[in-house]
Amino acid sequence: MIGLIDSTLREGEQMVGVYFTFGQKQEIIRQLAAIGIEEIELGIATRSPEMFRLITNARQIAPQTRLALWCRGLISDIRESAELYPDVLSISIPVSDLHISKRQDKDRDWLLQQIPILIDGARQAGVPYISLGLKDTTRAEPAFLYDVLSVAEQAGADRIRLADTLGIADPLTIASIVKAVKSRVNMQVGVHTHNDFGMATANAISALAAGADWADVTILGFGERAGNARLEEVVAYHSIRKNAVQYDLKRLNYACRKVAHMVGMPISFHHPIIGKKIFACESGLHLDGLAKDPNIYEPFSPELVQGMREVSIGKKVGSNAVLTHLRKLGLEISREDAVRITPQIQEMAQDIGRPLTNGELYRLVKQLQMTSPAQLLKDDSFQGVRNE
Repeated sequence: MIGLIDSTLREGEQMVGVYFTFGQKQEIIRQLAAIGIEEIELGIATRSPEMFRLITNARQIAPQTRLALWCRGLISDIRESAELYPDVLSISIPVSDLHISKRQDKDRDWLLQQIPILIDGARQAGVPYISLGLKDTTRAEPAFLYDVLSVAEQAGADRIRLADTLGIADPLTIASIVKAVKSRVNMQVGVHTHNDFGMATANAISALAAGADWADVTILGFGERAGNARLEEVVAYHSIRKNAVQYDLKRLNYACRKVAHMVGMPISFHHPIIGKKIFACESGLHLDGLAKDPNIYEPFSPELVQGMREVSIGKKVGSNAVLTHLRKLGLEISREDAVRITPQIQEMAQDIGRPLTNGELYRLVKQLQMTSPAQLLKDDSFQGVRNE
């Protein structure tokens, strides 16, 4: 693995209803650079004042980050793109018969002839690093795909970008394709995965494990249809499980919430890595394990991603967890009383439809002898001692 390519500003903005202002784009670039993303795809290359301004400002905001643009496989687009002086230009061409014939109204021979023309055109225009994006790779006929790879390498492409355009691949398939490609070329290999079957992140990670040099990601997985590999998941996995040291995990939560706010999209409470409730626990068995050693039931420490551990005492709790939690609240309670009060806690949580607050637990402990714990909620004096 050499690095990650964030495409939030290109692929992410293709998501229905997502429109970033110029200022928001600058802030996204700033957040990506702070996280440590190696390459940022700024958008689709056009000769517009905004794109020129964006790439100029991006060089000031993220001076250590490679800046990329995407364009169609047209000489005119390539020349316009080159005038913006990107560090990387990703030229997109189709490789499945369906795309070649139906979208382009061409054939395989035409495509093979075009590849050297496009790459040579980019090089003559002064593009320093050429990435050839192979659209619909996962539906391409393997023998033809290998022909494309051979022609691209001979023409001087720096990177091949394999796109699972419809998100139909699984991790084993992606790994197999990457290994086959890596065995045939000396170019760098990248992958662009879609989430139509919920496997974009897994496919990106599997591709990197199989030898891919680059993987595309987007913040919160923004992208066409079901989106793309999620930046926060790929970054966290490689940092925590693969010991990658180049990324700042503590920036992930803020960056994701910032972008979610920009587009007015709530983040699920159980969203991997950044969900507010992913470190919350109510199960008695798990609470007991967490009290003994958090590593028993946590894949990583919440502090790594600016998360917070949360103990919930409700209908699923056990007496050991009740005893531990109440003592942490400073309540003097025996093990016998904890065993006796646990069914009452479970009953009350069932009645009110949620775990109990610390104030409710405090009140319940003080009234161990009450025969109907649910009645506590009707007690006016009880309502004043809630303490979350």
